[in-house]
Amino acid sequence: VSLKNKIPENLFTLEMANNHMGDIEHGIHVIKSFGEICKKYPFSFAFKLQYRQLDSFIHPNMQGREDVPYIKRFSETRLTRDDFDVLVNEIRNQGFLTMSTPFDEESVDMIESQDLDIIKIASCSFGDWPLLERINQTNKPIIASTAGASIELIDQVVSYLTHRQKEFAILHCVGEYPTPDENMHISQIDFFKQRYPNVRIGFSTHEDTSNTDFIKMAVAKGATIFEKHVAVQTDKYGINKYSATPEQVDLWLEAALYAKKVCGEAALRLPINLKEAQSLQSLRRGVFAKDNLKQGDFLTNDNVFFAFPPEDAQFTANDWSKYFSYQAKEDISINEAISSNNSIQKDSREQVWDIVKKARKILKESNVVIPGSAELEISHHY
Repeated sequence: VSLKNKIPENLFTLEMANNHMGDIEHGIHVIKSFGEICKKYPFSFAFKLQYRQLDSFIHPNMQGREDVPYIKRFSETRLTRDDFDVLVNEIRNQGFLTMSTPFDEESVDMIESQDLDIIKIASCSFGDWPLLERINQTNKPIIASTAGASIELIDQVVSYLTHRQKEFAILHCVGEYPTPDENMHISQIDFFKQRYPNVRIGFSTHEDTSNTDFIKMAVAKGATIFEKHVAVQTDKYGINKYSATPEQVDLWLEAALYAKKVCGEAALRLPINLKEAQSLQSLRRGVFAKDNLKQGDFLTNDNVFFAFPPEDAQFTANDWSKYFSYQAKEDISINEAISSNNSIQKDSREQVWDIVKKARKILKESNVVIPGSAELEISHHY
């Protein structure tokens, strides 16, 4: 499956938003600066833009209103379609996946014409159904932030995208810029994973840009998609409090890599670690003869005891259960270690389980109802 219709594992998205400052050369400088940082890490990376068709996005009576902060910001950092094409080309040159947040239907048209890889739904657009309907018409993967959304709305959007068989993910996000530590609520990742077990869950972050603890927590909680605002400060352009510099992103990614390393494997049980197994073996109780035993004697709880420390290659209490039987293959002295050198071990677990499966099959075919508390006794008759 190509990246054009799948969201990669361990995806880190760098959000430029309006931090290109309406200056195409500065925008290219920002992309290149973060491209150099990201090449050091074994993750997938996307670089994200924001699209608004300002002539129709802003109400006609509000055009040019510099007393409205967002209108002023959007207008001052306006880029042309050709400018965005140049930025997208540089994003691809740096090895990033291409991604944009559309805030209107015309911007979705632009995403399709540029053939960007992923569409992002901003938190403010999470319940914008006309926009969602237009995004649904594309074949692009979708990542949606959930800041401020009620659980009823999140259920509705998840259901909408699921029933249309879209490739999508949702991000825990807090829409405070920057977000105070006490409002991070990173355990919402747990909540989403439990409520939507078949949906990818990620973390969009607006915390203090020097913080590297929250990314480690998010990784540990199982988030696999991450997003952060980025910017580059120059003599001409400043930087806001929630956009990270290349140096800060480097530390952020280093923290994520460390967290991935120490969290380890979550999808399956680890293979046996030989060093660990040897250490645990040395801490177990060994099986010892309580009496002098003759060749052919069966070992039981009455004629053995368990004690520490065990000897090398000795059977231990961990090997002693109702499924195992032991028989002396030579005379064994009192207090002597029981091992494969002087005893035969037989394991009946597989045989018992085979009998259980056969009995269950007979009962099922006979339509016999067995209470859940019933016990099975296996007896052998000569």
